[in-house]
Amino acid sequence: MPGIRPPCLSTTAAIRGSLPLLALLLTTALLLSGCAKPAPVADAAPPAPAAQAQPDTTTQDAKDAKDAKDAEDAEAARMRETASKPHSPVTPDDAACDPLTGVLQGQCVSMNQEKTRGQCYSLRPGATTTKKDKKGKTVKATGRCQPQSLIYARCRTGIDTCRLGDTSPVQWFACAQRNGATTRTPTPGSVMVLDANKGRGMPTGHPVYVEETCPNKDGTWTLRITHTNYDRHCHLDQDARVRFNPRTMQVAFLTGPWGCWAKDLKVMGFILR
Repeated sequence: MPGIRPPCLSTTAAIRGSLPLLALLLTTALLLSGCAKPAPVADAAPPAPAAQAQPDTTTQDAKDAKDAKDAEDAEAARMRETASKPHSPVTPDDAACDPLTGVLQGQCVSMNQEKTRGQCYSLRPGATTTKKDKKGKTVKATGRCQPQSLIYARCRTGIDTCRLGDTSPVQWFACAQRNGATTRTPTPGSVMVLDANKGRGMPTGHPVYVEETCPNKDGTWTLRITHTNYDRHCHLDQDARVRFNPRTMQVAFLTGPWGCWAKDLKVMGFILR
């Protein structure tokens, strides 16, 4: 039995079949040697610009408001501290003062006793009676009106010490001085006692209630005072202005019924609560 011959490929067919393989090997060699151009790569998108920071106006407004409030609180605390300090009769030359009155601005201290002030005064004229004099003649006599000046001053201050019977203002001051309850410095709520002055109709002195004290640039004080029985009829003089000189211990009335003549009255001092 004759054998079967396998088919034979021609030389040209063999070369054609090996071309794709050669091309692949050549391309690989070129890539490895760096001669082949790399495939184009799409450009990367540029980074997005960062968002610009905006100032936080809410936080700044809140900080400004807090700073303003802190400044107001500090000023209020300073004013309270200044008002609580006792005034010195000698004041700085550069202190701000009212050019008309000389009163240092913002330095006045007063007592708020409007309720007590109304309760302490109710005019009661003295009763008129008849009696016989030393010669046996019948005459009319009028008792004391009320409130007398000392009684009014006691009522306004609440000071009930040194009761020596029918105490005069001079006796009251002398007793309070022995007890260490007097001062030469004006104090709101104290009683200023004028010394005895027969020529002015004050043989036993005269007390006035100090409503307000205002230090002056020249070392004097402007006081607002209230007193009764200034005319021996128990009438009330409210809020009269007087100028007190601590160096000479004299007072001059600037307003009120005594403003026209009382310019050099001697002051004993001030009775304290």
